[in-house]
Amino acid sequence: MEQDLNGFEPELVAQWLESSGNFKVLRRIQTRASFGAKVEHPVKVLVVDTETTGLELSNAELIEVGALLVEVDGETGQIGRVLGQYGGLEAPRSPIPAESTAIHGITNEMVEGQTFNDDELLALLDVAQVVVAHNAAFDKPFLVRRFPRFAEVPWACSFQEVPWNQEGYQARRLDALLSECGFYHGAHRAVEDCNALVHVLARPLKESQRMPFQVIFEGMHESIYEIAALKAPFEKKEAMKLRGFRWNGEERVWEYRAVGFAQGKEVIEWLRTEVYETNQKILLGFRTRGGLDRYSADPVKQQFKEV
Repeated sequence: MEQDLNGFEPELVAQWLESSGNFKVLRRIQTRASFGAKVEHPVKVLVVDTETTGLELSNAELIEVGALLVEVDGETGQIGRVLGQYGGLEAPRSPIPAESTAIHGITNEMVEGQTFNDDELLALLDVAQVVVAHNAAFDKPFLVRRFPRFAEVPWACSFQEVPWNQEGYQARRLDALLSECGFYHGAHRAVEDCNALVHVLARPLKESQRMPFQVIFEGMHESIYEIAALKAPFEKKEAMKLRGFRWNGEERVWEYRAVGFAQGKEVIEWLRTEVYETNQKILLGFRTRGGLDRYSADPVKQQFKEV
């Protein structure tokens, strides 16, 4: 083990600092061949992350893909071996905006002449039984547009489908979750983020002590109810953001993705009392996505419904 100038092992120093109760020490995540669990009911999960030239699918391009194939016990949710990894860059048709480079650190010089290795990435996808991302509604459309076979595998979202707030976590962002689990990682890059997410999903949830993958597997067959808050009062913007609503710039409406009917009903009642402040019926927009259509960006007819 690495030693400092005084001959102390860094991990022993970290443990000593933590034992005082006055310090919290974050450990940098490492590349691992296994997360230690004995997997008796294996489910092959492809954890993915993307980096792009912007936030809107209509005018942004995919420039980096990271993927980590892991085996997960379908009953216990514990993670065993890492079965494969992919990371690659691809040059976009248009230059990368400076504001995007400031987020992920990818420059035009880094992607010049680069193309994705389709065969290598799709070889991992071909054996995966489910794809998991920490923001599937963002990552899936970009991946499906570049690699259509990503539409042929079920998707789940660790950001949306794990009740982080109810489990006592301060935020659902990956860097915040990683910190609460006692880790930190380096650059905000796709493969690093995949590794970070697997480290988070390998630890029991704070309150229930269930494994995150147990929750994900239970909910991945639920339909996603996309609820659009039509003509929501502007002054309710911050409350809606805190509740988990996101602004849909293309349709110019606040939307919430509820997993399953029960969560959808809860969100509707919150809108009625906290946003529209009425006990009467309210008019909302709906999209329902189930099966392989979950987190898809394909056009789905929006229904308007009084509830």
